[in-house]
Amino acid sequence: MKSILIFAVVLMFTPLVQAMNMSSISNSCHCFKDRDLDPKRKFATDSYLLTTSFNSFIAANFHISKSQIVMMKMKGGVDPDDLLIALFVSRAGGIELKTLFSVVENGGSWEDIFASKSLQVSDADLQTFTDLGAVVEDKEKAGELVTDSLLKDFFSIGEQDISSLRREGATGREITLVYLLEKYGKRDAAATEIYAMYGKDKMSWGEIAAFFGLTPNATGKLLLNDG
Repeated sequence: MKSILIFAVVLMFTPLVQAMNMSSISNSCHCFKDRDLDPKRKFATDSYLLTTSFNSFIAANFHISKSQIVMMKMKGGVDPDDLLIALFVSRAGGIELKTLFSVVENGGSWEDIFASKSLQVSDADLQTFTDLGAVVEDKEKAGELVTDSLLKDFFSIGEQDISSLRREGATGREITLVYLLEKYGKRDAAATEIYAMYGKDKMSWGEIAAFFGLTPNATGKLLLNDG
């Protein structure tokens, strides 16, 4: 009985709680104004570049539209780490996103969800799901774990490749951009060399993308067609 309680509770709420919190649209939309590289303000586009490329990466991995991700994070007020956890659990356990967000919105926790025996996790996601459940109380760490898992599968890289970049100070978004540039850039360079351009040479990500023949906007469209 306990194993299905958390999901049974959700079904009692009609309609489903506004997990995306659409009432906050007017207050939480953080639109990027700097989308084109300006040599005089070379770091101005970095936030946009990292965000748009990462959103495309997430959309491609979970087969949802990039616009849906933007709506949930920027207009719906969904925490980025919560979204990563929810997308992974939704895929692994076959649970709708609205149901997962409703559980959390109504007092449930990710720990409760991971402890639920009613989740039938796919074999392909079982190890990551188990690892995620062990750290999910720390949402930032959980978000990193999901990101690293996606990076390893999508780019066919090893744990040591990611760990070496993280030791240099790279974030998950930066590592994603590094491997996008390595794979799709118009110049040949290893991931460590690309990150060194930022970490050691103090180039902006906009400058680095331009070096590889890509604008910030084009980088965000590498994996998708909806930009």
